[in-house]
Amino acid sequence: KQLKKWKRDWKIELIERENLEWRDLSDLLV
Repeated sequence: KQLKKWKRDWKIELIERENLEWRDLSDLLV
């Protein structure tokens, strides 16, 4: 489970770095 969580966080971080707008949308959803 730890590895899955790490992969998920890594993907999210990568997406946030490449698309800050997506990060803003995710904040609204959360």
